[in-house]
Amino acid sequence: MRPTQEDVARRANVSRALVSLVLRDAPNVSERSRRKVLKAAEELGYRPNAFARSLASKQVRTIGVLINDVTNPYFGGVYASFAAAAEKAGHDLLVAPGLRSPSKEVTLVNTLLEHRVAGLALLSPIMATADLRRIAKAWPTVVVGSEVSGVGVDVVTTDERQAMGEVLEHLTGLGHRDIVHITGGQNRAARDRATAYRQAMRDLGLTPREVPGAFTDQGGRQGAQAILDMSPRPTALVAANDLIAVGAMGVFAAAGVRVPEDMSVVGYDDSQIARLELIGLTSIRQPVDRFGTAAVEMLIERIAGNQAGSMVQRIATELVLRDTTAAAPRSR
Repeated sequence: MRPTQEDVARRANVSRALVSLVLRDAPNVSERSRRKVLKAAEELGYRPNAFARSLASKQVRTIGVLINDVTNPYFGGVYASFAAAAEKAGHDLLVAPGLRSPSKEVTLVNTLLEHRVAGLALLSPIMATADLRRIAKAWPTVVVGSEVSGVGVDVVTTDERQAMGEVLEHLTGLGHRDIVHITGGQNRAARDRATAYRQAMRDLGLTPREVPGAFTDQGGRQGAQAILDMSPRPTALVAANDLIAVGAMGVFAAAGVRVPEDMSVVGYDDSQIARLELIGLTSIRQPVDRFGTAAVEMLIERIAGNQAGSMVQRIATELVLRDTTAAAPRSR
């Protein structure tokens, strides 16, 4: 049976009310009583021990992490990177799985804050800018994977223009001129990638063509259906993430459109699914290992009060070539 606050009170020879006051960090408790209760709690293995230790040292060393979409393999890599960097820095993590819902994200962040976290790491949040601004104003916050400006948060993200420029240089080098983009929806990361795509196409003197989608394989399937109805049909697709690309490839295969002979496909994230031999997806690799290190360093500095203005660190990407891109077909 797990020890209770009553057990702690008996071990410390104090009242149950005093134990509650100590564990809530109430100000009207003597240091002697506080140490006595925390020592008893530690000896009994009363949970949450991390919370008790933070009270004893007067320093909270837990970071709250909000993950946009736990079903997307990309976020697994980002979280693993962040967790490794946090552990190395001596911090614990409290994780809330986002459900691709702006309102639920806000609720989850409020829950994290109720657990006395020292700071927040938000992995590609989709909550309203006003909510993000309110949270960042009250708590040290870093955003990972999407760009946010003017809300008082530090940001670690990719250089979207560099990434899209490299993709389109590769595709145009293969002779493609009609290149379509399936977007990831209306969230920040998707908008940033769509903006970068449009700019890179125009820089090359090409006409952008976009199909609305979402950061899911279903979004890719729906986008691919729209592409099949286009006339003339594009010869290359740049998807907003790997799930979209793989969903689209399934629809193309069912329709007899060969990848890459008839349609070249590029994904984004270089997640585990892109690296599967059966898929072999050409994709933009984000250096998620560097994401974690940079984000933890930024957040610790902000928690310590050493960072005044907002910082944005854009990390260069790498285009990984596999089996889904080839020379543009010569004729239709």
